[in-house]
Amino acid sequence: MRGAVLLLLFCVSAEGGGVDRGSQSSVLAEREIWTELRAIKNKVGEQEVELQTHRDNVSSLEKENRALVSRVSASEEQLAALRAELEVSKNELQLDETGRRSSGTKVAFSAALSPGKFGPYNTETPLVYRRSIANLGGAYSSNTGVFTAPVRGAYYFRFTAMNNKHGENMAVNLYRNSQRIIHNSKQNDGNTFLSNAAVLRLNQGDEVYMRLHEDCGLFENDDTYNTFSGFLLFSI
Repeated sequence: MRGAVLLLLFCVSAEGGGVDRGSQSSVLAEREIWTELRAIKNKVGEQEVELQTHRDNVSSLEKENRALVSRVSASEEQLAALRAELEVSKNELQLDETGRRSSGTKVAFSAALSPGKFGPYNTETPLVYRRSIANLGGAYSSNTGVFTAPVRGAYYFRFTAMNNKHGENMAVNLYRNSQRIIHNSKQNDGNTFLSNAAVLRLNQGDEVYMRLHEDCGLFENDDTYNTFSGFLLFSI
């Protein structure tokens, strides 16, 4: 392209009637062209520098964005961990509060039948142990013979029975609400005794009581042969 420009300038110069004048014009044109090219090159270089600067800024922003996302993720994980710790602490506090409330609950009773002969009856009959030996917490009623659980927990119950009439059957039943838990029986051959015990899990308000089995009898005097006892092992 440079040669073509020089040739064009030479021809124009020749037509104008002077080689020296055309040579001078050609040199000036060439200088102007190179000057413009250098300016364009510099401009392109400046634009490349600006473009690289923009690229560096974008890369820096992307790095900052990734760092921000990582910090947000870490904060969310920390928040989830704090919530989990808070829930555990809340549950522990509730259990501790429940334990403090129930730790002061004292439940224990023991009662015996009044002296006399009981049965035989043709139907199963409630046994009411009216002689209260101990009744801590007042959960046992000597009027009904029913123990009512004041708190949810594990309870221990024990009973004894005795009959002195030869040949007469003896049988008693332990109930939780309407469910029979224990049935014990013996045929009397003189002074005959029986006893048994059980650990029961009770909800608050559950009832435990004894019944005399149908066609069976018991005997009691001041020696306290027939007893019904229980106490709270621990609350749940």
